[in-house]
Amino acid sequence: MMNAPWMNIITAGGKMVSGLMENEREKNHSAEMSLPESIEQARREWQDAQDYYNTVTDKDLIDHAAYMIQAAEKKYIYLMKRARAEGIVNSKYTTSEH
Repeated sequence: MMNAPWMNIITAGGKMVSGLMENEREKNHSAEMSLPESIEQARREWQDAQDYYNTVTDKDLIDHAAYMIQAAEKKYIYLMKRARAEGIVNSKYTTSEH
């Protein structure tokens, strides 16, 4: 029988692989997505990375999860700046107070 820390690692790793596979499918579709759709996808990736961070217990995986959060956040911010530069204002990610 496996001890609890290993079960957490295996479970978190399985969730991460499933999430990465889903993200890869979404990336293939992203070339066809509008900028607001890409922003929504990036927001979900950022949230998934945060959820992953909250489930891992191994120090190396915690570091990995932190890097995933940072990368996802950077992507989201980049897309938001791009939307702002393109004048996209009719999005649930912007406010009318500009």
